[in-house]
Amino acid sequence: MDKHSNERFTAFLREKAAEAKRELKYDPRQFLSMLSAEGGYSTVAKLVGGKNPSDGFVKLWESGRLDLSVEALVLETEWIRFFDEQLLKEAERKLKGAGYRYARYVAAESSERLPADVLKRATPEYIWRSVQMFQDGDVSHPFGPSTTYDLIDENGARFPPKAVFGIALSLALDGATIEPKHFSGDKASLCFALLRDAGYQIVPKNSDSPSAVPALMPEQEWTEGDRKLVSHLTRERAPGLAKAKKAEFRRLHGKLTCERCKLDPVAVFGTEHAEACIEVHHSTTHVSQMRPQHRTKLDDVECLCANCHRLVHRLLREEDKVSVREDM
Repeated sequence: MDKHSNERFTAFLREKAAEAKRELKYDPRQFLSMLSAEGGYSTVAKLVGGKNPSDGFVKLWESGRLDLSVEALVLETEWIRFFDEQLLKEAERKLKGAGYRYARYVAAESSERLPADVLKRATPEYIWRSVQMFQDGDVSHPFGPSTTYDLIDENGARFPPKAVFGIALSLALDGATIEPKHFSGDKASLCFALLRDAGYQIVPKNSDSPSAVPALMPEQEWTEGDRKLVSHLTRERAPGLAKAKKAEFRRLHGKLTCERCKLDPVAVFGTEHAEACIEVHHSTTHVSQMRPQHRTKLDDVECLCANCHRLVHRLLREEDKVSVREDM
């Protein structure tokens, strides 16, 4: 379960705990403490995976409300898809032993849902390309307009998130037909999680668009020409751009390396975490020549190691200083 889904699941469990407290006069203090300390997923795994029913389970059984037990909540709601079969069978064992008649949750058209490993083929690269198609208005799809949530692009434009993901998945699968029945699109869905992982924000419809100003490191700050650098960094940190470029580079070359000094950070440091050394830099068009609605393509940016990227920005700073002096 990804971080965002776990936060949603934790909130769901808190609501059910509040319902138990309100209707049964039962204060699930220990349960709430576990949620605060460990989150919903780990809490449920511990309680359901334990050999004996928890104290909370017994209390709910005595009150005739096992529908509020975590065992029932993972079996009878959409959250079932996040738990493995072994844990689900343990939940069933405890509920059966207590005489509770449960019904496993089955999503509508679940037999036509694509498996997670297929959905994950919609990498940040394909999601980026899908967003570009929506920006161009050159896309037709069977998903219809969004009804509850919007995906926000780097210009603040809003697009239907499920449709964006559907087109991205179609691109990843060489043009295969992808329809709404093939995957779910809600706050707890893998679809939304992958869109967020690609760098995009998903917000409720009619809500204010989020804004983000990139933080500058000390060596990237200066008085003259700072507007240009802020604009430059904003473009480099546009939603999805860096992740899309890295995904494309990895697909084409098999790994992430610096395009200037050829550093292979994973080979040097011996860990996959070293890929964090590779950053994305806008290289083909100087920011001072970019129009407000300049469209960036993946070929416009390059993958650089942190050292090369820092040097490039230092040179950019010096270049702008010279430009300012010449304009005086």
